[in-house]
Amino acid sequence: MIDSAISAVYFDAVGTLLFPRQPVAHTYAQFARRHGANVNEDAIARAFREAFARQERLDSQNGWRTDELREKARWRAIVAEVVPVEESDTCFDELWSWYGKPEAWSANPQSGEVLIELVQRGLIVGMASNFDSRLAIIIDGIPELTVVLDRCVISSRIGWRKPASEFFLAVIQSADTSPDRILYVGDDLRNDIQGARSVGLRACLYDPEARSETGSRIRCLRDLLAV
Repeated sequence: MIDSAISAVYFDAVGTLLFPRQPVAHTYAQFARRHGANVNEDAIARAFREAFARQERLDSQNGWRTDELREKARWRAIVAEVVPVEESDTCFDELWSWYGKPEAWSANPQSGEVLIELVQRGLIVGMASNFDSRLAIIIDGIPELTVVLDRCVISSRIGWRKPASEFFLAVIQSADTSPDRILYVGDDLRNDIQGARSVGLRACLYDPEARSETGSRIRCLRDLLAV
């Protein structure tokens, strides 16, 4: 899967190497109930998808610019829409804190094996994600992922969210090699695959349920190791 022309492999975080330990709707419901709300997880899941999509549209309209303040504001707006409690700011603070802890997350079961093998093959390995500064703390607390910590491109730090070309230019700078020698692996067709290819990176869709018909895709991380 990774030919001799590739010298660096960068991964998306959430949905590729990193996953919430519990479904987001379940966690949101737990925190809402602590504040006296009687909530339905299915309703929360629907509201979350809609609120998240609204914030994506807003970021698109703003040219995908971001920073630490914007990332916190977008999640505050999402929680305010999704969690029907009077103390929404307090609930947001609790959720923000929770999702900044390694114990809120789990690594892709194949991530440790695959990342180590790529490093042993002499490849540069990194992570590039639409996240905020909490991501570095999370990665540092998950042993399977610490190998990418020194080459971690985080949207809030560089000022651009995927799929902005500027985000992927930062990946090129991090890898310190030509774009055609970088493979980017992610689970989102627009943000990850189209975004990476827009500046000349090679890209591979992580698609465990085979939902897409795009040519370059894998169903498990180990597929990257095929020769």
